[in-house]
Amino acid sequence: MSRLRQRPRFAATMIGMVPYQDVKKTVEILLENFPEALRLPVVTRSFSWIGEGMPCLKADWDRNEFSMVPPEEREQEVIEFYDRLERDDLDFFATTPATAPFYYEVLETIRKVRPAELKWILFQIPGPIVLGDSLKQRNGNPAFHHETLRDILVKTVSMKSRWMEKWIGKEMPDVQVICDQPEPTLVLFTSAGGSGSREGVLDAIRGGFAGVTSPRWVHCCANIDWSLLTDSDIDVINFDAYMHWEKVPLYSKELNGFLERGGSLAWGIVPVTEELLSGETVQSLVAKLEKGIDLFVKSGIDEERLAASSWVLPSCETVLLTPGQSDRVFSMTREISEIMKRKYGFAS
Repeated sequence: MSRLRQRPRFAATMIGMVPYQDVKKTVEILLENFPEALRLPVVTRSFSWIGEGMPCLKADWDRNEFSMVPPEEREQEVIEFYDRLERDDLDFFATTPATAPFYYEVLETIRKVRPAELKWILFQIPGPIVLGDSLKQRNGNPAFHHETLRDILVKTVSMKSRWMEKWIGKEMPDVQVICDQPEPTLVLFTSAGGSGSREGVLDAIRGGFAGVTSPRWVHCCANIDWSLLTDSDIDVINFDAYMHWEKVPLYSKELNGFLERGGSLAWGIVPVTEELLSGETVQSLVAKLEKGIDLFVKSGIDEERLAASSWVLPSCETVLLTPGQSDRVFSMTREISEIMKRKYGFAS
């Protein structure tokens, strides 16, 4: 059963990292385009806000580079980490104003000027698989492949997610919080040449969400075995519909069961590279989205349920675009949302 209180009905939202630096201007752009489903934007490329509370982390602050050292070299850190877990000390894993002032500024602004339409606030913490793939051991191997480091990563993601949902819920008690743990590198562990077992991947995804009570969202922009996510007890599967609209329906049987259980699909339909974006219009992207929906329907999925269970958003983050290009992506996303709502009778 879905943890979502309401069906999205083509509500528009976005993915976290943005190219803007001015928090006030960022909030204005988000309020204009995503009044139903605001996501807390990430306006830094620093990793420090993710690493608070995590043991075995080695930081090169000048280069903004992070890696993980063997647990036996940080024995006291590891002991304290597991002690904090045992005590369920969420505050130890807080994302603080020192490392993420933008989160606090954005949430305070939203709290003061919240739109009447606001139903959801989303936040994201990198999922344990992409985190463990990005952080390397001294030998260059991903930290995810080290049993103890993997356990540390999974539990850190879980605790930080729980702290975030508690903090946001306290500040905005009448708005539903959604937790996104993106896994963009999932394909590296599940392809024919990958290095992860199915059960290992499932355990990591489930572990990252352990204790999270808000709806669970996973963004993956690669084309993967989507049954991994339908089997992971999550509520929202976010895929790159611009690139993979013809491929995802191949998993219609699994996705149909997912939708029947109350799950929803987030269509990343607006491209976020300059080359692709320049060749598209709102109308061309609506046509592509409609083709995707039609493929799902032809594969046996109920159109009314699919429409009510769909979100609209960019295919990935806009951080590599210019602010002006990001503005266009967000504006196009909003317009597509409005068009689809009108088509299916969801417009208020």
